[in-house]
Amino acid sequence: MRDDPSVRLAEAHRTREALRRAWDATRNPDLMRLVVLAVPRWLRAARVGVFVASRTGDSAWLEAGTGVVERQIVVSTMGSMVGEVLASGTPVRRHGLDPATHQPAVRAATGFAPRSALTVPVFRVDGSSVIGAIQVLDRLDGAPFDDDDLAALTDVGFTIQQTLEAVYDAQSLLDQACALDEEVRALDQAESAFRGDNRLRTFPPSLTDADGGFLHHRWRGKRYPPFIDPESTAALCEGWDTDPEDVFIATHQKVGTHLTKKFAVEVLRTLGELPEGHPYQNGDIGHGTVPWPEVLHSQHGHGAFHAHLGKTAGHPRLWYLHAAYEDFPARRIHPRTRFVVVLRDPRSVLVSQFHFWKRHPLLRVPADLSIDALAERFLRGDLYFGDYHAHVLGWLRRSDGRVRDEQVLVLRYEDLVEDKAASIARLAAFLTPGRVPDAAQIAAIAAATGFDAMKEEMTHNPRSFHFSPAVFFRAGTTRDWEAHLSADVVARIDAKSSSVWGGDDPTAPPEAFTAGWRRDR
Repeated sequence: MRDDPSVRLAEAHRTREALRRAWDATRNPDLMRLVVLAVPRWLRAARVGVFVASRTGDSAWLEAGTGVVERQIVVSTMGSMVGEVLASGTPVRRHGLDPATHQPAVRAATGFAPRSALTVPVFRVDGSSVIGAIQVLDRLDGAPFDDDDLAALTDVGFTIQQTLEAVYDAQSLLDQACALDEEVRALDQAESAFRGDNRLRTFPPSLTDADGGFLHHRWRGKRYPPFIDPESTAALCEGWDTDPEDVFIATHQKVGTHLTKKFAVEVLRTLGELPEGHPYQNGDIGHGTVPWPEVLHSQHGHGAFHAHLGKTAGHPRLWYLHAAYEDFPARRIHPRTRFVVVLRDPRSVLVSQFHFWKRHPLLRVPADLSIDALAERFLRGDLYFGDYHAHVLGWLRRSDGRVRDEQVLVLRYEDLVEDKAASIARLAAFLTPGRVPDAAQIAAIAAATGFDAMKEEMTHNPRSFHFSPAVFFRAGTTRDWEAHLSADVVARIDAKSSSVWGGDDPTAPPEAFTAGWRRDR
């Protein structure tokens, strides 16, 4: 059993998470975030970076920096300004740098080409050796960094001395974690080859219903699909803080998730200021570009999750999720993180879930399940990710203060299908404020988000999109429930909508429940 790649992969995941906890406890990430936030504003600089020297002395890694994530940049000590400071223990100021040759690692990772830099050493508390450096790049007024800047940055280096010393001394944890990330990557590939298909792996022990179907786990009392590892969800809730650049498409299942992803990607690639090579540039909406956080972490581990953060750092980063608001899988939500919440007529949701779940290869939904039988489950609310009506209400009302009204855009699936121009305008105002799409851009985005166009693209150029459009792209309409649901089921769903949401229209929650959301925003 120990030689089974799936068993070894699970063990590697657990060991990696234990190392992540130990490393986070050592490195004081909140202090590093404060340095990254405050120092550029204090010194009127474009960027800041905190570097830690490797024990081998031949390199230093970026522990924290503007627009990057931990260890995204590793510089050689030979020929670098950071290396010069580590070797000499004295500050270095440079102005008039050649952006084509200075710090290629920074330029490759961020697209930023500095013209001036100030770097100061960080010593051990006892002053016996240099263990790191802190560097600022490009004064915003274009002037060289002066003596006041040097004094201020030296004070910052002194302030973070003890934290950086702890990181330097514990870097064996990081070395082990990086080695485990490589092991997880190899085991991930081996386990996929062992299974012989491209399906997501499932995580035991899984539960089933009395009929042997609807394979699932329970997370905080709600049904979750078996390809999400509860331990990974717990790890995200314990250790992940969202960023200002994060944008979450928050939906229940079969509420227009992939359509909304396509709208968002097309708006960002059309109107956003994305660097060359950014993942959204080619229009991909698959899990490699717009991932589901719990699935990315469950299936591929902390290393892959961290790599995605690095690949998209400093620019809008799209995610999608189906979790209820109260189950959002992060420790903290940044006050500038944004959410696109999508609603759909519950009658259409039931029909779409019926076809999707019966075709899903991992859920073991009984082949003879009738839509009336699923309607009973839908009305009871024991669905994957919980009751649909409660899910909608939770995201609109938001029971705590983590997410404010201005962080949320609410869209209707029906508008995404039937009123694309208005949906594009609202999404653009939310994602790229100040950049208004012209008529040609609106037409192009509308065409790219058409049902037939998306199905054709996903069929012939799927990139990282993992579902077969022939199987899972079914209708793209808004009222096909009329041909599938009995009058009794319709009446019962409408009654539940009115009971939970209130109002005269049972197909959409009234504005009174949206906690300040305005349709014109």
